[in-house]
Amino acid sequence: MESSSPMVEHDRGELSDGVPLPPPRSRDRDGLSALERKALYRVHTELPAMPASLVVQILLWPEKITDWARDENVTPALVYNMLGGFKPYHGLRQRLAERLGVTKGAVDHLIDARRQQPSTRRIPEPPAEFVPDDVSLAPRAQPYDERVTPGEPNTTEAPPAAESRGEPPAPTDDRQITLDF
Repeated sequence: MESSSPMVEHDRGELSDGVPLPPPRSRDRDGLSALERKALYRVHTELPAMPASLVVQILLWPEKITDWARDENVTPALVYNMLGGFKPYHGLRQRLAERLGVTKGAVDHLIDARRQQPSTRRIPEPPAEFVPDDVSLAPRAQPYDERVTPGEPNTTEAPPAAESRGEPPAPTDDRQITLDF
């Protein structure tokens, strides 16, 4: 049964109305586009934090992990269990190493090594020229010698200097606690 809609004729590589299809976009990457450069930089900086399945998927591209699993006559779930470190499957690790062109030890390390935190979760080191000008981390000196310890009522009065400037005296709430640094 013929259809009059412009469906793709796969055998001839053209639409049903005779207009040729453009050639398929190349899946080859040269790393020169802005997006590819950003992606390569991201992989370079985040590789130690990436899960093994993502690293393997990047290395297999344009092939997919599921395609490779089917070629090896195993289920994709079994491959993902192996890459997640749930089961060792040493024979499958060896076959994956051969497919990737690396040693089995490299695949073992990729799967079993502890992951780093992604850079977005790491607290960055401040640059050498950083000056904390608006944050005081130094302990504040007490304006008077008596200090309140937890459980004691605060019975100290404000120093006379505060009263002489017209400031209200410090509150004398029994629940107030002063912490020493």
